[in-house]
Amino acid sequence: LVLHDNVPPGWKPGERIALVVHGLTGSAESPGVKRLASRLLGPGLRTVRLDLRGAGKGLPLARGSYHAGQSDDVRAALDAVHRWSPASRISLVGVSLGGALVLKTAGETPEHPLPYLDRVAAQNPPIDVGRCADLIAQPRNRVYNQYFTNLLVREAWERQRYFPDLPPPRFPRRMTCRLYDDLYTAPRAGFADALDYYRRASAFPLIERIGAPTLILTARDDPFIAVEPFEELHPPANVTVRILPRGGHIGFVGWEGSGLVRWAESRIVEWIVREERR
Repeated sequence: LVLHDNVPPGWKPGERIALVVHGLTGSAESPGVKRLASRLLGPGLRTVRLDLRGAGKGLPLARGSYHAGQSDDVRAALDAVHRWSPASRISLVGVSLGGALVLKTAGETPEHPLPYLDRVAAQNPPIDVGRCADLIAQPRNRVYNQYFTNLLVREAWERQRYFPDLPPPRFPRRMTCRLYDDLYTAPRAGFADALDYYRRASAFPLIERIGAPTLILTARDDPFIAVEPFEELHPPANVTVRILPRGGHIGFVGWEGSGLVRWAESRIVEWIVREERR
C-alpha cells in the first residue's frame, strides 16, 4: 500500500485528516481522487490518497491485487495514518469501488473498532457487486465492459512482469469483467468463483451496521452502478443516502448547487466540513 500525504499550510498535529480511496483500475492519481483531495485541502484537512494493493505506485510492491472486499487494507492504511497523528479524527472518503470499500470498512467496525473514525463518504459505490456486474454485462454497456476489462488485463500482465514467478494468467481472446473475476480476481483472492466473490465482498449487508456519520451519493443514471440496492437499503439515522436523478458515474457535471462544474465532490466536502462545525 502507498500513502500520498498532502499537508495544508498551518496544519497541526491533532487536526482533521481525510483518507481518500480510488476506484477500479484507478489510483491516487485518478482525476476524481485528486479533485476531492484538492477540495478537502481547502478547508484545512490534511489529505492522504491511498494506492490500494497493486495499484498505482503500489503495483511493483504487491504480488496480489486489490478487490471490492479487501477492507483489511483500508484498515491498515487508516491505522498507519492514525499513528502519524494519534489525536486526529479521520474522515474516510471513497470513489466508485473505493466507495464500496470504505462502506464495508465502516460496517465492520463492530468486529474491527476504529475509534478515531470520524465520518465516511462514498461516491457512486457498487454496494452490490453482483448486480453491478450484471448491469455492466448488458449489451448497452458493452463499451464500459470492454474499457474496464482491457485495463484489468493490462494490470494483470504488468503485475506478472514485476513478479514473473507468479502463475501466468490465462485469458481467452474475448474477455469481460465477469470472466476476469472468474479467472483472475476470485481464485487469486481465495474465492470459489466470481459469484462467491460478489456475495462475500459486497458492502450492502453491512451498511445498516455503520456507526459513523455517513453520506452515500449516487446517480440514477449511472450506467453500471445498480440503483436498486440503494432503494432497498434501510440505513440507520446516521447514514444519509442521496440518489440524484442525473450524474452518471463520477460525473455530476453542471452548475447545480455551488456553481462548480463537478459539484458532487464539493457536496461531499461541504458535508464533511458542515458536520464538523455542528
